[in-house]
Amino acid sequence: MLSTAGFAVFSQNYLYQPVTVHVNHQKLADVLANIGQQGGFHFAYSSGIIPADSLVVLQNFKGDVKTALNLLIGDGYAYQQSPNHLIIRPAPFKLTLMPEEVGEGKRVYTIKGTVVDEQTGRGIYQASVYEKRLLVGTLTDKKGRFKLKLKTKDGGPMVLTVSKQLYKDTTTVFLPTANLTDKSQNSRYGYMDGDGNAAANTALGRLFLSSKQRLNALNLGNFFAYMPVQISLTPGLSSHGMMSGQVVNKFSANLIGGYTAGVNGVEVAGIFNMDRYHVQYVQAAGAINVVGSNLSGVQLAGIYNKVLDSLKGVQAAGLFNLVKQEAKGVQLAGFANSAHELKGLQIAGGLNRTKNNHHGVQFGIVNIADTTSGISIGLVNIIGNGFKRLSIATNEVHYAELAFKSGDAKLYSVISVGLGAWNGGKAPITGFGIGHEFNPHEKQHYFAAELVAQQVYGKTFENIAGWPKLNVLYNIALSKRTKVFVAPSVNLLIKSKQTVEGEKEVLSDNYPFLVNNERTKWWAGLALGISFF
Repeated sequence: MLSTAGFAVFSQNYLYQPVTVHVNHQKLADVLANIGQQGGFHFAYSSGIIPADSLVVLQNFKGDVKTALNLLIGDGYAYQQSPNHLIIRPAPFKLTLMPEEVGEGKRVYTIKGTVVDEQTGRGIYQASVYEKRLLVGTLTDKKGRFKLKLKTKDGGPMVLTVSKQLYKDTTTVFLPTANLTDKSQNSRYGYMDGDGNAAANTALGRLFLSSKQRLNALNLGNFFAYMPVQISLTPGLSSHGMMSGQVVNKFSANLIGGYTAGVNGVEVAGIFNMDRYHVQYVQAAGAINVVGSNLSGVQLAGIYNKVLDSLKGVQAAGLFNLVKQEAKGVQLAGFANSAHELKGLQIAGGLNRTKNNHHGVQFGIVNIADTTSGISIGLVNIIGNGFKRLSIATNEVHYAELAFKSGDAKLYSVISVGLGAWNGGKAPITGFGIGHEFNPHEKQHYFAAELVAQQVYGKTFENIAGWPKLNVLYNIALSKRTKVFVAPSVNLLIKSKQTVEGEKEVLSDNYPFLVNNERTKWWAGLALGISFF
């Protein structure tokens, strides 16, 4: 097996691996396991399809895997190859390709024919007919008819394969008098894990993919080819034509949008990119990127990025990023980021969401994590194993200071507002800060520290004063959800003007300041309060 930059490419077909079988009344499951061991793969099948517990007899057999399977379970099955596995699927029907016209023109070879059900003789609608080397294919019409044009120059025979769900694949070889141009001479073939339909089932896929493209992907399954370049106008107008969804490209350029099996290099689009399987290195679009499996590298979009499995790298979008599974790297979004599990950094202008923040960092206005072992920094942090707490306190300045605290013990945010000054001043005060709890598992009493930046608003914008303060809280639990606290503090007031006519100072000049200048004041304070939840 060859491995090229994250994409599994097979140099051998498991069905034609040589095996030796000599069994007498052994369980079919054990026999299949032994055949897989000899061939270097594992079988995958449903117990409802294969009678795994039945006893089978096959003596002195030497041949390939396919022949052994036909002798053991019959020919009513189709086989799909994926990395390290051979999948057994029911294929109760057989089809036949009946060529009707094989014509040669200048550098073009034309094949017309009909695909029929072997038992009924009726044409089969929307079967995929394709040439693997040239990556040229089409779908049959309602009567099972097709027409395929192939460029010719020099090369070997044409090998047409017909695929249709619930039918066994059929391959027909044509020996042309003119030789073929093998434009995929640098290509390799292989099989991906999964059915590759996740991207097609998104809203973007339903909007831009035709029914023919969807059916072709279903018929061909997870077979793919590796090619250097794709150029497309839309998913239906591509240099790979009907086969674009089965091709992994090193470079893909899509004027409006494109649809491929994957990218192992660079993919750019004016509006959108859509890939069935993996993308590696760089993907950029003016509006939207959708990846059906994993992305390793950098993904850039003007509006929206969506990775339906895992991310390893950087994801940046003007509005929204989504990773269905693990995000290991950085998510940057103008509005929101979402990942099932975060092992990196989320930065958003609005919302960050993850089910499990695994030693990661969230930075946004609102951060949500069902569980966390990382850090969330924002105005509001909703943590499943954290807390959301409301407190009310009185201190040397205010009758009442209300605060909302959210996050967990490692780091939580504080939003506060001061109401009613003892000296009769009416200037409102707001604040934002961060806090940390020390030994919060000591349920009866524990310390916490908070650094809060407050603003004192005067009659005009120029009269705003900055008021940073450091609080040290000693919390005493009255119940599971109620605590009282005492909080000594160190305060610094920095005024924008030396004197403000008609406005009272935050504290009267009789207060024992540590430093008392016209524009700067230092003092020690004390708060008493109660918190809930």
